Amino acid sequence: MKLLLGIDIGGTKIGIGLGDEKGKLYGSSYKDNRDTDPAEVLPWIVAEAERLAAAAGVGIKDIAAFGISAPFPADAARGIMLRPPNNPKWRNVAVLDYLKTNLGIDGCFENDANCGALAEWFFGAGRNCSDFIYLTMSTGIGGGIIAANKLVRGGKALSAGELGHICIQLDGRQCSCGMRGCYEAYCGGRALAARMAEELADKPDSMIMKLAAEPGRPDMRTLEAAVRANDPYAVALWDEMSLRNAQAIGAFINAFNPQKIVLGTLAWAVGDLYIRPILKELPRFCWEEPRKACEIVTSELKREISSYAGIAAALNFLKEKGEI
Repeated sequence: MKLLLGIDIGGTKIGIGLGDEKGKLYGSSYKDNRDTDPAEVLPWIVAEAERLAAAAGVGIKDIAAFGISAPFPADAARGIMLRPPNNPKWRNVAVLDYLKTNLGIDGCFENDANCGALAEWFFGAGRNCSDFIYLTMSTGIGGGIIAANKLVRGGKALSAGELGHICIQLDGRQCSCGMRGCYEAYCGGRALAARMAEELADKPDSMIMKLAAEPGRPDMRTLEAAVRANDPYAVALWDEMSLRNAQAIGAFINAFNPQKIVLGTLAWAVGDLYIRPILKELPRFCWEEPRKACEIVTSELKREISSYAGIAAALNFLKEKGEI
């Protein structure tokens, strides 16, 4: 049984987990990552990795590999975090080399959405699939693609899987990436929250503004509650989101012919209210045969996916090297 170390570097939290190739977790540790300095965080990662190994009764050298799950933009080939939007002090940080040197074991660096796909592939809803797609469906929309039993990374930029940034509306809504009309600009949680705040700024008595946990700052929970209360504005926005989801997912089905498309956070948190409208609209946007051959499901790992993300990256690293 091979032991694997996973390191998930998120915008607000860092998680470290020790597990094995079957998905058993031996220990984990977390640290707040808001306004942190990598000069302090990276030594903590090494110390925690050593502590987790000791607690499991093994040494660091007994760990077969580590995997880093990190947000883009990054230089994935060299394992350098360039400018993560939520961590202003993390600029051009050579995380992979630092951990290789200080842990003394081999490892890899992957896009966080790719790691989510790998986690579902090895340990969750994508098990036993040779071809499937994972969509994060959260604050933004990230994607990971498994095709012919391999993670698709693309060419020099290693940016394949940026499915939230396909254009679904010419000259459409502004996306945080700088483009217009991106899928994420219509269905990402952050974009929808900004849209509600903008469109309802002069309507403080609207249901959504009244339901918002913070004055003037509605979020996806607010929207869901208003939809369930049959508020006309909320229902219209939800219907548009569902249509855009179906449009994008239909394009993915035609392009990749996956066995499954696994939907993340919003899909499993909301449930049928999220999934059913997508399935209803989907026949408008893809061919019948690949649609019927594709099962659209929610994440099995749910909140635990971050615990498995880096471990899954390490497992795939060994798989690609032919060591598993």
